[in-house]
Amino acid sequence: MKKLILISGLIMSLVTIVSAQDQNKPILKGAKNHQNMPVEERAKNNTIKAEKELALTADQKIKWEAASLERMKQNEPLKQKMQGSTTPDERKSLRQQMRANNQKFEQTVLTFLTPDQKTKFEAMKKAKPGKGKGHGHREQKGDVAPAPSEINKN
Repeated sequence: MKKLILISGLIMSLVTIVSAQDQNKPILKGAKNHQNMPVEERAKNNTIKAEKELALTADQKIKWEAASLERMKQNEPLKQKMQGSTTPDERKSLRQQMRANNQKFEQTVLTFLTPDQKTKFEAMKKAKPGKGKGHGHREQKGDVAPAPSEINKN
């Protein structure tokens, strides 16, 4: 009887451990961490998404993928460097370089999109999930938030 209780306890422990580990897996089948994907695959996925949302022609699709790949290849070493130990000034400089690469990509893309596609592209950029996340307005050192009693005076 003691052995049976001990064995069932061990089985329950194993089931708990296995189920806890399964919770860390991606929800979607085949979902990969995009950071671990090669830039070529990320560029291809980006192109597929753009093709669906913007109804790109075959020629536009080729141009989009080339521009996307170029941007990602330029930004990848900057991202790697940013993850290393850098000073705030270095990170600011790296972010500016990445923004410049992104603006170059947008300028390239806008040259071959139709006016309707340009409108959709702008909407796509605004709807981008996580855009601005953690980059909200920060009060300057001299700024003081008004007291709660002052807010409701009017």
